[in-house]
Amino acid sequence: MSARFIDNANNTISDSITGLMWQESYAYLETGNNISWYDAQGYIEKLNNQKLGGYSDWRLPERLEIQSLYEIALPFKSRGKTFILHIDPIFEFSYGSCFWTSRTRLSAALGFEFDVGDIHWYPKGSLTGTVRAVRNKWSPQQLIDPEWVRNMFDNRK
Repeated sequence: MSARFIDNANNTISDSITGLMWQESYAYLETGNNISWYDAQGYIEKLNNQKLGGYSDWRLPERLEIQSLYEIALPFKSRGKTFILHIDPIFEFSYGSCFWTSRTRLSAALGFEFDVGDIHWYPKGSLTGTVRAVRNKWSPQQLIDPEWVRNMFDNRK
């Protein structure tokens, strides 16, 4: 059995099921603050200029991409405390449960909350979210592919 998430030892994590590559850290951990959707754009630009993991094609995740990291059965444990942030412990996490997505509507952007698994529209200028950058593409069709579902459950054993 292979692990779903692979630490690439270059501050990135690869998802063997979706084919996406994720930033291991995230904006809140690095800055100590939530940021606006507008500032998230600058944060992504900084990662690309620094060539995180050797790549310069980092971006905000789409809604289904960030939701693919949500693990209902995995509360996050860190430093002896259990947090109700449902994500694999391979990812760095401290505080800040709402993550910006690339989805926008007028002056709002969609945020995904790892503490409750909800999505909400927030004003782009609000200091509501944080960022975990992603690269590569995947197809949401994978979510309904019986082989993908079988692999998801096989990897949890």
